[in-house]
Amino acid sequence: MKPETKLGRQLQIFNRLAGVFHLAQAIALFFILNDETKIPVISRFFTDTPQGIFPVSETLFEFPIALIGPIFLLLSAIAHLLISSPFYVRRYEQNIAKGINPPRWWEYSITSSLMLVVLLMLGGLIEISAVVFIFTLNFLMNMFGLVMERYNQLTEKTSWTPFNLGVVAGIVPWIMGGMYFWVSTNNIADSIPAYAQFGFLLTFLFFNTFAINMWLQYKKVGKWKLYEFGEKGYIVLSLVSKSILAWVVVIGTLNV
Repeated sequence: MKPETKLGRQLQIFNRLAGVFHLAQAIALFFILNDETKIPVISRFFTDTPQGIFPVSETLFEFPIALIGPIFLLLSAIAHLLISSPFYVRRYEQNIAKGINPPRWWEYSITSSLMLVVLLMLGGLIEISAVVFIFTLNFLMNMFGLVMERYNQLTEKTSWTPFNLGVVAGIVPWIMGGMYFWVSTNNIADSIPAYAQFGFLLTFLFFNTFAINMWLQYKKVGKWKLYEFGEKGYIVLSLVSKSILAWVVVIGTLNV
C-alpha cells in the first residue's frame, strides 16, 4: 500500500467521525434551542425631520440567535462527510500529499464567518453594514489561508505574504468586537450576557490556534513537519471550537 493511500484512509475515517459528531450535535441543538431570543439587524438612513436631516435607525429583520449553532455545525458536517466520501477521497489524498486542502478553507470561510458575526452581534455590532463588513473580512482571512497553500506550491522558500495579509484581515473584526464588548460592559454591566462574553473569549483563543497550527506547519516544527499532522490539528480545532461555541450560545439563550 502506498503511504499516501494509507494516509488518505486514515484521514477519511477521521473526517467521517468529525462529520458524524458535528451532525449529531446539530440535530440535538436544533431540538432544544430557544428560538425566541432574537437580535435585530438594523440599518441607518438619513431622513428629513422638522428639526433637520438626521440619521434614523430601522430594523430590517430579527434573527433567532441560537439557530446559528445548529447551522454552522450542519455545514461543517456536510463538508467533512463530503471530503470523506468515496468519490472525493482520492483527490483529498492527493491534495494532502501536496500540502493543500481547498475544501477546508471554503468551509471555514462560511462557518467561521457565521460564528464571528453572531458573537459580535451579541456584543452590539448589529448594523447591517457592520455585519457584512465582519463577514467579508473573516471570509477573506480564510481565503488567504487557501492562497497561502496554493502559492507555496510554486515556491521553493515559504512565502509568508498571504499569511500576513490574512492576519491583518482577521484581526480587524476582533478589534472592533473587543471595543464594543468593552464599552458596553463598562457602560451597563449586564448589557452583554455572560455566555456571550465567555464565547467571545473562547472563540478568540480558538481562532488564533488555527493560525498557530499553520505557522507550525510551514515552520516544520516537530510533528508538524508532516502536513497531515497539521491537517488532523485543523480537524480537531474545528470540531472543538464549533462544538463549544454552539453549546455556549444555545444553552446560554435557554436561560434568557
